[in-house]
Amino acid sequence: MQPVPPNVSGHDPNAKPQLKYDPAAARALLDKFGYKDCDGDGFRELPGCKPLSIEQGSATTARDREISELWKKNMDAIGIRMAFMNQPWPELLKLAKQGKLQMWRLGWFSSISDGESFLGLVYGKRIGQNNYSRFNLPEYNKLFEEAKRLPDGPARTALYRKMSDLIVAYAPWHMQLNRVNNTLTNPWVMGYKQHAFNEHNWRYLDIDPAKRKTAGS
Repeated sequence: MQPVPPNVSGHDPNAKPQLKYDPAAARALLDKFGYKDCDGDGFRELPGCKPLSIEQGSATTARDREISELWKKNMDAIGIRMAFMNQPWPELLKLAKQGKLQMWRLGWFSSISDGESFLGLVYGKRIGQNNYSRFNLPEYNKLFEEAKRLPDGPARTALYRKMSDLIVAYAPWHMQLNRVNNTLTNPWVMGYKQHAFNEHNWRYLDIDPAKRKTAGS
């Protein structure tokens, strides 16, 4: 519903979904703007009957293959031909930085509890850095720069909401989910505490050999 996830400064808990799953409405919009099946093969062409195909980058894991199958199933349902560039994740990241991916599924893990970390990912001046969508909208850039000058509070959250609306309208991203992680630890692990913004906390951990030995007996 918005780029700033729950439990992060700038999240708007009152935001309502602006997108919904509606294949019939999608087909109607494609028809309206001239994306027709010109040759009768079940897939649409561009207005003027030029070829149309969408390519999405996909990693090579079993999970990514399953997600790609779901994407293809749903794009087939509205008559859009979809292909996949299957590459290891590091190679996809390299291609994204070079602007060589048409689409890619990607998440973001912030190290700070502030929405700027997420909204900055579509800031125009960060193309070639972490703005992999290469989105560059002057209106959005202006709002982002204005928000950076404000402290956390209602005024800044209102600007974040305007920026979110622009992302939905121009669609450099199609926002899908916020992940929730569950972590299991053994009783002989010492010093473990889940941290919302520190994913790699191994240096704080240790093992109690006596507890481990007792648990295994």
